[in-house]
Order: sequence, then structure tokens, then C-alpha cells
Amino acid sequence: MPKSKQTSGLEFKKNLFLYYGAVGVILLGYIFLSIGDANSFTSLTLGPVVLVIGYLVAMPIALLSGVGRKAAEDKSSANRDTNAPSPKKAGNTS
Repeated sequence: MPKSKQTSGLEFKKNLFLYYGAVGVILLGYIFLSIGDANSFTSLTLGPVVLVIGYLVAMPIALLSGVGRKAAEDKSSANRDTNAPSPKKAGNTS
């Protein structure tokens, strides 16, 4: 198996794990909202704070993790392609 496919699979598993973790944090926030009375600590404070963390911290981390590495890999592969010697044309005998 090529090395790039193997590392790509590992990165996909890491991103998937982070995504499921973010969804879990968001679900936990909604569960905290539903626990207790309307004026309880979990409904008024803990639930909204956990939801903000889930939506504004965990989900962007899950979605953006690996983007910089992929861009660097694309750039390095483009540099390898431009540094490759160009084939000689059939009609050119110089």
C-alpha cells in the first residue's frame, strides 16, 4: 500500500474522531439544557456554554484539522512536478 494512502487513511480517522467528538459535545449541551427546571444552573448556564464550545470551538477544529497539511502536501507535489525534466520533442534534434 502506498505511503500517502496510509497516512491519508489515518488522517481521515483522526478527522472523523474529532467530528464525532464535536457532535458529542453539542449533544451533551442539549442534554444539559433539558435537565432540571427552567431556572436551574444546568439549563441557564452550563448547557449554553457547552453548546457554544461545541459549535464555536470543537466543530471548527474537527472540520479544519488537517487542512494545512493537505495544502502543504499539494504544494510539495506541485513542486515535484515542476522540477521534473521536460521530455524532448520528437522534431527537435538539437
